[in-house]
Amino acid sequence: MTDDLHGAPLRDPAALETVCDAVGDDGALCRVTGTLTAASLLQAGQGLDLALRTGRRLLVLDLARVLVCDASALDYLLQFDEDARAVGVRLRLSAASPAVSRVLDETGRPAVLAVYDSVEEAMTAALEDLVEAAAAKTGEATAETGEAEGPALYAKLPEQRPRP
Repeated sequence: MTDDLHGAPLRDPAALETVCDAVGDDGALCRVTGTLTAASLLQAGQGLDLALRTGRRLLVLDLARVLVCDASALDYLLQFDEDARAVGVRLRLSAASPAVSRVLDETGRPAVLAVYDSVEEAMTAALEDLVEAAAAKTGEATAETGEAEGPALYAKLPEQRPRP
């Protein structure tokens, strides 16, 4: 049985897949696909924990292909965000699927999680945060630094994979 026009094998709906790509020198984009529940969090956690160890300061999770999500996934994301902050990584969530959006809405969507409509919006917002933090640290003007660094990294976004 196949799940697309190209004859790709049908995936186990209970499985979770995480694919991460480098974005510029300081960013990573991880696409999460499948079921994000207590039963699949160990698998997701291994791939995402590796993303925290790359030395990159920006991590965007693309959640557009998450088919099933429960409150335990939100708990995991909150803890993952805390872990990311502890090592200097800025986490942004993007393109939340209807399943993820439902859980965020039902739980009151914790303000600590930054959720954006698209990967591009999440990446741009995170880049602006990085530029402001660097400018504050070095005392440089943010506008000059942001125009130089932001678009260069934004232009390096991996090509969007087709959505189902």
